[in-house]
Amino acid sequence: MNKKLALYPMTDDMCSIARYSSLLQGYTLSHSFVPTFMNLNGADVCKIDGGECTGTLLTSYNEIDLDVCDTLYVDYTEKLSNLSLYQDAIIMAEKMGKEVILSRELSRKLNLTKESHSNISENSSDFGYLAEIGVPVITILSQGVHTGQFAVELALRKSFSEKGYKVSQIGTQKSSKFFGISEFPDFIYENEDVCKKMVRFNHFSNSLIEKESPDLLIMGVPEPILKYNDKILNGLGVTPFVVCNAVRSDLAILCVYYSEYKNSDFNEMCQNGNYRLDAPIHFFNIANAALEPNTSSGTIKMQYIDLSSDFVLNNIKEITEIDEYCLFNVLNTNSFEKAYDAIERKLTDNVQSI
Repeated sequence: MNKKLALYPMTDDMCSIARYSSLLQGYTLSHSFVPTFMNLNGADVCKIDGGECTGTLLTSYNEIDLDVCDTLYVDYTEKLSNLSLYQDAIIMAEKMGKEVILSRELSRKLNLTKESHSNISENSSDFGYLAEIGVPVITILSQGVHTGQFAVELALRKSFSEKGYKVSQIGTQKSSKFFGISEFPDFIYENEDVCKKMVRFNHFSNSLIEKESPDLLIMGVPEPILKYNDKILNGLGVTPFVVCNAVRSDLAILCVYYSEYKNSDFNEMCQNGNYRLDAPIHFFNIANAALEPNTSSGTIKMQYIDLSSDFVLNNIKEITEIDEYCLFNVLNTNSFEKAYDAIERKLTDNVQSI
């Protein structure tokens, strides 16, 4: 019997879970909870991510509705930075005997991360070579949070599966497990030699392919590909560098914030993908969020401006076929379907990828 899954406090990535709840494995989405002060009880989840309506409604977090759920998944968003908001919800759920699963980011914020043990053997870092990944690899990269990366991961899984392809997948989010998607191994986040990480991740991916014998591998890559500036480092793009140089991409998608882009901007992003990440970027998901620095507190912080898919598509329509690049918005069905068709053609037109 499937477990009844509840989500809180409905971040952008949680909205992706709701949008693709038909793909859940071992779980059924029961409630999409939001804090009471948001006054969104009964609203569609599209009020959170700005995409098309889903028919899935938001519920103010409460004990009565939580009681019918088996598992509570709690995520963190900078838009709700007060940690007591999460701690109170966790305490309530645990007192009621519910299974509570925290996202990796929330675990870091609450200092609950534990030293992990990789499911790759201790000798794996001594292989001394990179194994060839014998299937086409689609890599999903991002400029940062709120760029729709997890939605792209799930949308690709759904589309390729519906077309009859057998998909292996490595997901960026802790919630990937709800969909039968392999999580990123914890050693990626550990303080270890970069070269060893590359070799270990390469063999982790190769083991997955050997075990599942898929037609293709879809791989979301955690963390931004570049620093924002010298004050906001975004991890300096180290994790994408490790992952992409461990597993070479046949096709890469970059999830970016909305902006008034020029052709030169896409050229620059593609050059970074080609020369630093060995990832050929031709597809761009334009997110329902714009990004700008906020210095009102005296320190530089990022401020996210929420947008709708309609706004984004209306303002990028003139450049959706700019040169060899394909721009789309994953939270609009027609836009993503056109992008998917182009992605499938690009893979199948390459004889070596069939």
